[in-house]
Amino acid sequence: MSTIFPRPDGYPSEIIGYAEPWIVSPGDTVDIKVSCTEPEYKYRLVRYSQGYEEPKSPRRQVEDVAGVPAGTRQGRFQLAPSGSYGLVEDIGTTSEDEGVKFSFYVQPWMITDDHSQTIISTLDGAKQTGFSINLNPEGLFELWVGLGSSVQVIPTKFLPRLQRWVHVGGEILGNSVKLAFTPQSRATEPAPTPSQFAVELAGPVKLSGGESLLIAASRVASPKPGAGQSRTPSNHFNGRLDTVVLATIGRNPRKLAHYDFSVGIPTDEITDISGNSRNGILVNAPTRAMKGFDWDGTELDWTRAKKGYGAIHFHEDDLDDACWATDFSLKVPNDARSGVYSVEIQATETDVRESIVFYVRPTPTTTAKTAMVLGTFTYLAYANEHMWDQNSPARAEVPDEFGSFKFYEDETLYKQQRRKDLGLSQYDVHRDGTGVVYSSAKRPLLNNRPDYVNWTGHRPRELSADLIMIGFLERLGIPYDVVTDHDLHLQGVEMLSPYSTLITGCHPEYPSLQSYMAYEDFVKKGGNLMYLGGNGFYWTSTTDPARPHRSEVRRGGQGVRTSYQEPGERHHSTDGRMGGLWRDNGRAANYLVGIGCCGEGAGPGVPYKRTDISSSHPELCAWLFKDIPDGALIGENTLGGFGGGASADEIDRLDYKYGSPANAVVVASSIGHSDRFGLFPEDSGFPMMKTLGSQTDMIRSDMTYYQTSGGGAVFSVGSISWYVGLGYNDYDNNVATLTANVLRNFTKS
Repeated sequence: MSTIFPRPDGYPSEIIGYAEPWIVSPGDTVDIKVSCTEPEYKYRLVRYSQGYEEPKSPRRQVEDVAGVPAGTRQGRFQLAPSGSYGLVEDIGTTSEDEGVKFSFYVQPWMITDDHSQTIISTLDGAKQTGFSINLNPEGLFELWVGLGSSVQVIPTKFLPRLQRWVHVGGEILGNSVKLAFTPQSRATEPAPTPSQFAVELAGPVKLSGGESLLIAASRVASPKPGAGQSRTPSNHFNGRLDTVVLATIGRNPRKLAHYDFSVGIPTDEITDISGNSRNGILVNAPTRAMKGFDWDGTELDWTRAKKGYGAIHFHEDDLDDACWATDFSLKVPNDARSGVYSVEIQATETDVRESIVFYVRPTPTTTAKTAMVLGTFTYLAYANEHMWDQNSPARAEVPDEFGSFKFYEDETLYKQQRRKDLGLSQYDVHRDGTGVVYSSAKRPLLNNRPDYVNWTGHRPRELSADLIMIGFLERLGIPYDVVTDHDLHLQGVEMLSPYSTLITGCHPEYPSLQSYMAYEDFVKKGGNLMYLGGNGFYWTSTTDPARPHRSEVRRGGQGVRTSYQEPGERHHSTDGRMGGLWRDNGRAANYLVGIGCCGEGAGPGVPYKRTDISSSHPELCAWLFKDIPDGALIGENTLGGFGGGASADEIDRLDYKYGSPANAVVVASSIGHSDRFGLFPEDSGFPMMKTLGSQTDMIRSDMTYYQTSGGGAVFSVGSISWYVGLGYNDYDNNVATLTANVLRNFTKS
């Protein structure tokens, strides 16, 4: 299946790509996969210490990696084959078989579409053998039957209901076709009347040996003469399938396969329970652990259920692996420093360029005592998000009172507009309206860039903001390592054993249980933690060692979200654990970092004001606010188009009822949030009133400090925008002074 295509007519100049794997150790080899519209490009490997640059920011810091040669390559345009489906290489039919019988349950989530939607198919367009059953663009069921010399279309008048289960049974024997559609009742809702169809074909059905079975897609895009067979499946189905059974009929009847999708839910395998071992694979990660036709509401956890979870939800816009051809490979030096690396690519004849980012872990012999954790689970959650798209159900709605508020537009946003083939974020919804559950690193992550500017915040966010902190560590000369969420998930607290101080990124929103416990165990063992971000430790996520490129997020009925999973579908398919907020899973951020997310807003931020604790905590104030004048507001200015103060975007406050430690000290709080900031819904009581910034003091960033049971301490700031305050005026500001004071206190021997 080739991913290389001619450059479309009128397509603008563009370079994008990705690294596989995207998190590596020194000495590993990285494959670089590029799509380039230009005839030729040159590349080099660099390590970033700072990426975002504007007049008031620190300068961009990047260094070539010694020992890795630069080079040139010919450009080629690549597309990703999106759309999920199931594949069984050989379903077991032979040319001697006279007919076939099939049975399945189906629940369409898009009745009408701009293409046919194939539900199951053995149709071979080249041989014109086999069959497929589809929904046509108007939503009516059709049967396509191979006659050996042509493909005959059998229309029906049966129109299924949206999001309702229907059982479909059919027999094709010689010239005879029989179809039966039996709608299933939902709760107390009456089901439509069953329908049956019987028609004669123009000739006998033709089957052949070695026919593959495709589930939720077909390799035959059209039944018209000359359509042929495509290696890339199309006509993807949007909806759920449950219990697919096939058999041959005629003189040699036999069961071919019986697929029970409740078996092997954590895997990408579909299991044949007929005894014939005609197992298959799932491509592009359709959603598993979904409620099937027989779910009765008595069990909400698929890991404990005896029935009801035999459904898989397929989408035409699923993407797990772009499958791009590798353009070249690089070996990371054995002595490479941990950190953010990028293959810098530029066209040889124009200024078109790209940064293809990957991450390098520390060497086992590291001597650094400080580590920064990059939020790679958060990076994946937001990867290629489309909330800016006002045609999307998951769009970001801007209140009227924001007046002239405009989204920040740059080449990154334009690429996201163009490259709809590159998959969705966990903030998007599929075309059929369902929330996106999985995200993958095996594709270009267009907004995971060293110089990224967030379209709604007009400021660095995620990686580009985290690099401002890495640049500050370089400026201070403090030895440090860079680790990732994925490292903590796979290796736990042992990954952190060399370090005494741990620093979070600006937005550690999506820890898995394993990575959360690594933080927690590190603090229990006496480590110091600096939570220099906001909206941290908020949603649960997971991954697994077999597929570390893929993350999974399932949202519940609370929290700030663009979509959510229905009750009964909130347990992760990867590990069976309940999704949703960490607060609802008994590990609110407050327990760990002293504060938890409470509000968010667009536009300028506000500064912090010190609390009156000088008499009660004189020793703390002496070192924490060293070289900061009494009465000075902290973080009055920040980088980015909106400016304002360091408390902005998403912010956190102390709240004892959610688990803030009794000994946590609020040393400063943000002041003056406008009505552009709103309270998080889970903090709202009844009736929902006083939820805007000027109406309640519950919307604030609390800067806190507490000493832990392990003998260390936790310092938290409660704002995603702390780092864009840190970098203001080339680190010459009191956010930088305070951050340095904490670092020096935590890292002193």
